[in-house]
Amino acid sequence: MIIARWGEIHLKGDNRGFFLKALKKNLEAATGEKVIIENGRAYTTGDIQAVVNTFGVVSASPAVKCENVLEYLKTLKVDGTFKVEVNRANKAFPYKSLEFAAMAGSVIKGKVDLHNPQTTVYIDIRESTYVYTEIVQGVGGLPVGTAGRALVMLSGGIDSPVAAWLAMKRGLAVEYIHFASPPYTSEFALEKVRDLAQKKKLHIVPFTEIQEAIRDNCSPELMITIMRRFMVRIAERVALDNKIDCIVTGENLSQVASQTVAGIASNNCCARVLPILRPLITYDKSEIIDLAKKINTYDISCRPHPDCCTIFVPKHPSTNPRLDRVEREESKLDVQGLVERAVGARLCEE
Repeated sequence: MIIARWGEIHLKGDNRGFFLKALKKNLEAATGEKVIIENGRAYTTGDIQAVVNTFGVVSASPAVKCENVLEYLKTLKVDGTFKVEVNRANKAFPYKSLEFAAMAGSVIKGKVDLHNPQTTVYIDIRESTYVYTEIVQGVGGLPVGTAGRALVMLSGGIDSPVAAWLAMKRGLAVEYIHFASPPYTSEFALEKVRDLAQKKKLHIVPFTEIQEAIRDNCSPELMITIMRRFMVRIAERVALDNKIDCIVTGENLSQVASQTVAGIASNNCCARVLPILRPLITYDKSEIIDLAKKINTYDISCRPHPDCCTIFVPKHPSTNPRLDRVEREESKLDVQGLVERAVGARLCEE
């Protein structure tokens, strides 16, 4: 069997049951197996990688449940040196931890080394007793679904899938919104986004009319800023229509011209109700790339199919877009009509 452990959930007090119920549900969905939660641990069978990749799990171990632990340990042969660590969670157990560790070590076949062992034999004494020699680190965080729902603005680049992963790590269940601009963006770009969305709900919004309107009517240096403001307006409409609690973006402070403090402030003004979360706001690009590789989105994001953010890019985008000037440029557009048509034409893929 597999023993799974959690971390931050221990701090949830009277709400702990809510978080554990969500963790149980998510583990069962990930493993396809029944999960039992008792005595501060989750017990299941199946693939240990599915267990440790479930948000909320800090570590897991393949273990043996023992009716008579000393008899089992007599059959255990350890290659190289070992030591024994005992966790006596069941205080009714007749031996103290150090005393029982010495008893266990005396029957295991192998050489004891308490200081630099090649293997540690763990004995976890609860209502039942479990023996294991391996601890696999989990992703940690909180169970998905315990913090509400988020709409992630998914471009197809490296950053936004990583931002989504971090949002899920903090308990948010995610849906995605993507802005497509055919014929400037291709079906291959859309296929890349579908692969990044990993079969979660995906809202596809046609964005060509908006981008062409901005190009034809607004100052070139403010094109990116105004485009992002339209995206925020549309994302909030879609989120509210679907009872979603917040918007998540992959923005990273000063990474590109539109992600300066002034640019971010300009975007914030367009979300009238919902908060915009930016999990990557302080990350270095190298840190984002490392995380993208860890969660297996990097290679997909690097497919050479441009998204709408890479078309109509001015040579010198503004890094300090004054709000009064941005709004003056936007007044040249039918903002409400453009938003309504884009929202009305969106496609939703489950």
